[in-house]
Amino acid sequence: MADVDRRGVSTAVGYVLNLAVALLLVTGLLVAASGLITDQRDRAVRTELTVIEERVAADLATADRLARAAEGGGSRVAVTSDFPRRVAGRSYRVSVTDYGSTVEIRLVEPQSDISVISRVPIETDVENTTRAGGPIRVRTDGNGTLVVADD
Repeated sequence: MADVDRRGVSTAVGYVLNLAVALLLVTGLLVAASGLITDQRDRAVRTELTVIEERVAADLATADRLARAAEGGGSRVAVTSDFPRRVAGRSYRVSVTDYGSTVEIRLVEPQSDISVISRVPIETDVENTTRAGGPIRVRTDGNGTLVVADD
């Protein structure tokens, strides 16, 4: 048999191996970076929801104080706030549940299931509601009940 020269093959094999190693490194970096970005986004969502929840609680407390001060006068109360429709590029929901002497405020971002919950002492009755994020108005209805509605 004739002696075959195999030196040309080693260059091609070396090139393919270098490409495979580079591809593995780049893929590993992308996977690690995507996890980091997801964690950062989740933290941003939680932080923004916490700020919005505190403002909703403050609006409910303000409307409660105004409604009690206006009691007997038959006047209507409305507190309007401009909240973003999305947090970190994601939509969220606001739920208000009356438990008698306290109201539970729950903000949920359904895509990652992040939620922020707090309870606020309120003396005025509050209508239970769930609505999408965005501008809201806390107002009294004809019966003196506080209603959280779209602005």
